[in-house]
Amino acid sequence: MRSKLWLLLLVALAGCSNLPGNFPGSTQNLHAVGYAPISLQNPADHQQKLLHAMRASKMDAYRELTEQLGGVMSSSSSTMNSNILQDGTVSNSSRGVIRGAKVVNSYPDGDMYITELELDLNVYEKLRRGQ
Repeated sequence: MRSKLWLLLLVALAGCSNLPGNFPGSTQNLHAVGYAPISLQNPADHQQKLLHAMRASKMDAYRELTEQLGGVMSSSSSTMNSNILQDGTVSNSSRGVIRGAKVVNSYPDGDMYITELELDLNVYEKLRRGQ
């Protein structure tokens, strides 16, 4: 019975050994993906729509990274009248500065434009400290 417990513990610890940050010098990366619909962009010209969608998807990916790094401030409110929910609102916000992120992929997929970002946390910390 005791040997089974040790084997289970060993398997569990071995599963954790591939997690980022467990070995000196390992890198931890954050990944973010941003999306923007091409056809819903304001310009009439398709090429301009594409450019706007490219920019919007990049901004969306940076928003995602900001949320991963700094968290999300969330607030909500509800209104009740005679124990009946009348109205409910939720708002979220995030704020931060992203340094060192790289665009690893940017492409159209159907009517969506997609941008993928990657941020090496070691590089981010060095840039944040001004090193």
